[in-house]
Amino acid sequence: MTKILKAGLVGCGSVALRGVLPHMSEADARQKVQLVAIADVAGDRARAAADKFGVPHAYDSLDAMLAKDDIDMVLITTPIPFHFANAMTAIAAGKHVYVQKSMTVTTDEADRLLAARDKAGVKLVAAPGFELFPLTAQLRQAVQDGMIGKVAAGYTYAFGFGHEYEGIRGGQDALSMINPLWYYRAGAGPLPDVTIYSLQLLTSVLGPVRRLTALANKLIPEREWRGEKVQIEVPDNNVVIMEFASGAIVTAIGADAFGSRRFDWGAFELFGTHGTLTVTKVDGATGYPLAFEVKGGGGWGTFGSSHHAYEQPLTAQPYMQGAHQTHEEGHLYADIMELADAILENRAPRAGGEQARHVVEIIEKAHLAAKSGMTQELRTSM
Repeated sequence: MTKILKAGLVGCGSVALRGVLPHMSEADARQKVQLVAIADVAGDRARAAADKFGVPHAYDSLDAMLAKDDIDMVLITTPIPFHFANAMTAIAAGKHVYVQKSMTVTTDEADRLLAARDKAGVKLVAAPGFELFPLTAQLRQAVQDGMIGKVAAGYTYAFGFGHEYEGIRGGQDALSMINPLWYYRAGAGPLPDVTIYSLQLLTSVLGPVRRLTALANKLIPEREWRGEKVQIEVPDNNVVIMEFASGAIVTAIGADAFGSRRFDWGAFELFGTHGTLTVTKVDGATGYPLAFEVKGGGGWGTFGSSHHAYEQPLTAQPYMQGAHQTHEEGHLYADIMELADAILENRAPRAGGEQARHVVEIIEKAHLAAKSGMTQELRTSM
């Protein structure tokens, strides 16, 4: 009989309540991973969530949860600035770790986290796990096979940042009183919150970034939630221009703005010497690609002489069947179950942290480039 892993979750906010907890409560999930504890600094919210989703224990701190429960893996869905400290605490306790995006705030934190993982001999999965989805490999293969020639340029964007307007925050009970204003403080912002999806896909398809520059400013300098006002501390309008090791130059946009008529959430297109690669369908909740097309030919002037279309619905992905199709944030569940499978199969997980560290450096250096006006060289790879 396959061992059933025990998991504890720290951070009982919007992502956990909308995504992680509904998925982990399904019967098929419990056959592999049983969520046995929830921890949150808002202890009343942790207890309310535990009651709602049938989780045996609730705590007001990660330390208390680790001290009292026999847990194999810790799921970290706290605000971004707390990911590093929570992950380090869990690893120090010998636990395997799933950490929501962005993995850390700084590259130094990412270095230290991966070093701690290796020293402790535990496994780590960092969101978003684009490598778990077959279409990512197909995108990369199309580029590597030269279907559009040498990639010259491209663009991608991820829009949407008004977390104070999420419906889950509209009530008066403990499960609705989730203050979103941390998104506008240091360590957060559009780049690590939404643009990270674009950056993760780009680096999965094109490989590492060599250098970058950026421009940024503030569109909405003051935010408000339930009468509390905060001056935003990070730009909410960002344009990042990256030169990849391959020579491709790609622009990524992360802003609190609306998308195009074609894609409200995100878009992705690459232009090569002999054609174009365009993502034609995305999952509206996450921006994960569901379909793409390649138009090109065998030489200059033959653009459009060939056309290839690829599609992979989310329902065909691992862990995206049955009741999981009706819950939000299904990609989180796929990431968590990848960690579980890696533990049970004693193998290295995909989305294991190295690529996440590179994306953390892209975000960190983009902020620095926008502030300094100077192009930034990257030191990490994948």
